[in-house]
Parts: sequence; structure tokens; C-alpha cells
Amino acid sequence: MTLVLAILALSLGTVHLRDIDLKTLLALFSLMVTIAVYAKLHLLRYIANIIIEKCQSVRAIAMVVLLFSFLGAMLFTNDVAILTLIPIVFNIRKQVKLPTIGVVSLMTVYANLGSAMTPFGNPQNLYLVSYFHLDILAFLKLSLPIGLISLATLFIILFGFSKAKIAAVKTPHIDVKFKQVVVLGVTTFVVLFGVLSVISIWFALVASLACAFWIKGEIVAEVDYGIILTFINFFIIVGAVSRIPSIHDVLSTYMAHNSSVFVTSVGMSQVISNVPAAVLLSKFTTRVGALYIGVTVGGLGTFIASLANLLAFRQYQAFSHDGTVKKFVRQFTLINVVYLAIFFGIGFVLVTI
Repeated sequence: MTLVLAILALSLGTVHLRDIDLKTLLALFSLMVTIAVYAKLHLLRYIANIIIEKCQSVRAIAMVVLLFSFLGAMLFTNDVAILTLIPIVFNIRKQVKLPTIGVVSLMTVYANLGSAMTPFGNPQNLYLVSYFHLDILAFLKLSLPIGLISLATLFIILFGFSKAKIAAVKTPHIDVKFKQVVVLGVTTFVVLFGVLSVISIWFALVASLACAFWIKGEIVAEVDYGIILTFINFFIIVGAVSRIPSIHDVLSTYMAHNSSVFVTSVGMSQVISNVPAAVLLSKFTTRVGALYIGVTVGGLGTFIASLANLLAFRQYQAFSHDGTVKKFVRQFTLINVVYLAIFFGIGFVLVTI
């Protein structure tokens, strides 16, 4: 789809080679390779399983799943958190009566919000850090306020789950090798230093590839290269569209204040998703704080708003065999719209104070 739009955009405007941000692509690829290794070793699932087996109520299970979604998205991206935890939720449902639709919906919400806490939690953060040359302290200054508020709402929502005692939950055994974990940990720090421009991004790329080949060479082949191509298409589309005179003039005039940048990025995310919204609007503003909060809040709402939302939908379709997909769509949308309304108000306050 993005390839078709890129071709259409080329027919409407001009594209320069510099529109394709090579550093962002290399950082994204290094991160994707590293995350693929984490997924192969099942580390997040291993830790989650250990804790879930100690849970004694539905509320405790919900707390573990939502916290792991939030924290896992911070460290391993929102996509990995969703791919890892949704199968766990369905495994638990076989043993305990669990409000699966509500849990999966909230898990996706908090994966999106948790991923906003770190520069590498989602693709739009990675792009904004690279494009605006943000160091870790500058980024944390943007992310901590909305991140801590998000975490507070997570603990509040837990009161909606039952605290009645349940039987112990059994989870599948996962074998983890300590030596591989250590090497992966060191590699992760090298990749993160590259993403944050502390060292050359080329070192990060070499480290991630070396780690993947050392653990299992086939991991590199399993990376979703479609995401890289999608990003290239995003850059082409944005480069062409931003040079169309009418669009350029409107956005240049309108993106003059924090409030307008925030509202525009939230609204645009609902229609074209928050990643391309971040890429497009970054060309028309230097107000990175308002843009960051806008695309973070903009990930809530519609299924289109975030790629993670679509991934959660596909996962639910794959694991649910009880004819509840339509019900999931309704409840997921309702929960997301409620969170969008709440965080729109929170975000607006944050960008205008």
C-alpha cells in the first residue's frame, strides 16, 4: 500500500535523495535485528511466565500482563510486547476465566504508551530522536511527564479487575542460556549507544548482526524487511507531499504553535498512522515536544492510528476461535477512544503549560 502511495506521490511532487534518512534506517534495522534475537530467546516471555505462576487473582494477572506490556514496550518496542504477551493471555484463558478482550485492548493501549518512554520504544521515537538530534536527557524531559501519568492510570484501571483467589496458573517451560543473555545484553547497549549517536550507528549495525549470526544465523533472515521498505516509502511520500505548494503553505502557516502542532499530529495519526504523521509534520515544525506528545497520544484511537493496534487485531484473530472478533473490534475501539479523549486532554495541558 505504501509503495503505491509512494509512486503516486512521485507523480505529484519531487523527491530528493536526502529525504531518505539513512541514519534512521540503519538505527531501525540494528534495533530490529537485536529485537529479533530477544524474540528468538523468548526472554520477555520467560520472565513473564515466572511471575504469572505466582499470581493468585485475576487482578494480579492483569497487573503483570499490563505492566509487562508497558515496560516490555519501553525496552523491546510495542510490537514485541504485543507479539509476546497475547499468546500468554490466551494460554492463561484456558485455565482461568479472564476478560480477554478487555485485557488485550488495555495491553495494546499500555504497549503504545509504554513505548513512548524510550527513544527506541517505537519507530516514531527513533525517527524524532534522529531527525531532531535529541540526546537521552532531552528525550526523557519530553517522555517522563506523559509516561509517569500513563503508568499511574495503569494502576488505577487495575481496580476494575476481580481480586478473588484463583488456582495456580501453569505456563510452558522455556529454556534460557545465560551466556547468550550476557552477549545479547552487551550488544543491546552498543545498539542503544548507536541509536543515541554516542557512537557511530555503523558500530551498532555490526554489533547487532554479529550477535544474531553468533546465536543463530537464520535470525537475520527472519527480520521483517517490509518495515524498512515501508519507512523508505514514508520518506518518499513525505518528501514529495511536503513540496506540493498548497500543502506546504497550509502546514507551514498552521504549525506555528504548540497547540496546533499537537492537535494536527493527533488528528493526522488517526488517519495515516502516527509514524508517517511524525515524519511528515517534522518537516514543518521545530516544536518537537508538541509533535512527540501528539503522535504518542495519536497512537490511541483507531486501528490505523498505530501499527501496534493492527498487530493486536491480527493476533486476536489468530488466537481467538470463539467468534468474538467483531466484539473485540467494538470493545477495542471503545476503550481506545476513551483513552484517546483522556490523553488528548492530558497532552493538551502538557504542551500548553
